[in-house]
Amino acid sequence: MCGINGFNFVSPQLIQTMNEKLAHRGPDYSGTYVDEQVSLGHTLLSIRGEPERSKQPFEKEESSPWVLLFNGQIYNVDQIKSRFLDPAFQDEELDTAILFQLIEKRGWDFIDHIHGMFAIALYHRKENQIRLYRDPTGQKVLYYYWKGAEFIFSSEIKGILAHPTVSAETDFEGVTIAASLGYIPGSKTLLKSISKVNVSECVTLDLKSKKISKSFYSSIASQYYSDMETSDEDGVFQSLIQEHLQTKRRLALNLSGGLDSSLLLHEMSQLGTKAFSYTTIFDVEQESFNEDAVVARMLSKLYQTEHHEIRITADQYREHFVEAYRIIEEPNYNISLPIYLLTAKTEGIRNDQNRVILSGDGGDEVFGGYDYYRKNRRIDFHRRMLTSPIYNFIKNRRNGTRIQFGDPAQRWYFFRAFHQLYLKREGSFDVLDYIQQSADPFLKLYRCKSHSLYQTMLMDRVMWLASENFIRSDKLYMNQSMEMRCPLSYHPFRMYFDEKLKNQDYMNGTNKVYLRSRYRNRMPDLVTEKGKSGWRAPVAVWYDSRLKSLFLDILKLRKNDQGLVDWEKVVRRVEEKQEWPGKIIHLYLSLAILAQEYSIEI
Repeated sequence: MCGINGFNFVSPQLIQTMNEKLAHRGPDYSGTYVDEQVSLGHTLLSIRGEPERSKQPFEKEESSPWVLLFNGQIYNVDQIKSRFLDPAFQDEELDTAILFQLIEKRGWDFIDHIHGMFAIALYHRKENQIRLYRDPTGQKVLYYYWKGAEFIFSSEIKGILAHPTVSAETDFEGVTIAASLGYIPGSKTLLKSISKVNVSECVTLDLKSKKISKSFYSSIASQYYSDMETSDEDGVFQSLIQEHLQTKRRLALNLSGGLDSSLLLHEMSQLGTKAFSYTTIFDVEQESFNEDAVVARMLSKLYQTEHHEIRITADQYREHFVEAYRIIEEPNYNISLPIYLLTAKTEGIRNDQNRVILSGDGGDEVFGGYDYYRKNRRIDFHRRMLTSPIYNFIKNRRNGTRIQFGDPAQRWYFFRAFHQLYLKREGSFDVLDYIQQSADPFLKLYRCKSHSLYQTMLMDRVMWLASENFIRSDKLYMNQSMEMRCPLSYHPFRMYFDEKLKNQDYMNGTNKVYLRSRYRNRMPDLVTEKGKSGWRAPVAVWYDSRLKSLFLDILKLRKNDQGLVDWEKVVRRVEEKQEWPGKIIHLYLSLAILAQEYSIEI
């Protein structure tokens, strides 16, 4: 895990400044490459080898035209070595070195043969091109600035804003999207001229013409597990875990007590891997908020992990509130960000000295975990009974919407969007059209099953998971120099089960039918038979006059803004309610914090 930076002009000092802004992402080494066309930088968090062998930018001086910047992990290294590399490289373990050798063998086509989580910048000195890549799951984010002829990229927005020529300007289309969804999926951000590389996207800069182009790359991931000559599911799960255990550092696990993280612990145990497990436990009287922590404690004893409970108090939540939302760099409605930050601080290299943490994130979007997925079945039933046009008319008239419920992107937007916006005016920007345009490449790229539950899971993967979940995980954990790995989001694993599972394998009377059946009698009934409880932060319980005062102090700083948000209306909602005003207020708190951070009006 690392930080990558670069731009299409020459400035050794400026590229070093960018590296300094991302030092938390790579405390082990900071390297730069500068020639007559580009300046490239990299900060290293050493995971799979010694820092001396992992230094980037990775090049071979004059013997190769390629210069590589790589952030992430490549998991199918054994497959790459056996298929493409010379015998001299069969003992190589460092994924950066293996990746570079693959690039030299396959050129730009390397992207069709790697599986993992990554953001990559690849420069070809002779062809005068820079290409940026983001992996098909979106676990590693990469930003770029394009204005005039100036092209700048970085793992974090703060790296781009280190440039004196770049000014932070509000993108009110981004604000509108955030107000509708609670975050910004797709390529947009809160700031004009700064975009995200999308999931499965390649952004190409031609250094001579100074033009950029974009394309989406397909993946052969669905063939991967059959290529490994294992058709049994036990082999698939064991291969998944083995690949994600590749590290020379201690591995830890976020053990929530839910099905997804519990099955990771079970499979690690089957492989004989010693686990260091963590769970949060809240300082509240209501037992319901700590039900999953109790299950995690029981599992830790059963599987003999070295277990750590991180106790979170209301005071800690309040004290870390602003810092957490600032670190994310993008609008975010998630009420638990301070808790995630506190967890990362405890686990990270400045305290417990972990560098790799495993998480069950992504299992819901592969195996049908969310309760709202059930509504898809009801919609399909009523559309068949009434015909789609009649159902659309009745449903939209009742809800004041304009949704075509047969369309996967529009149906997803109906479920996921906020219906109460604190905006001064309705802009000309159409969020529904933006979601449709952002989703279409993925609905075409992956063979989309006809049933709507799968389509909704696919939408969640490319929209919510990539743009809310993974961005917050990457920013908060890398802020503490720590890498998060999410095995259940691994793209080949997803594709394997997308082809295998049928509609009835996701939900019947309960969710995750396949997983529950698979692990019944392998794991305790307390895990396999309980419904989805969800990890819940007790913010409503903690909400008191001190937290209310903090909210108002943050929001009132924006009262004179002449932007799009109706800040007076937001403030009134907080002032008039004695109880917690709801998660939608957290979105506006994040907007206010970022407006202060970037010195912009929103």
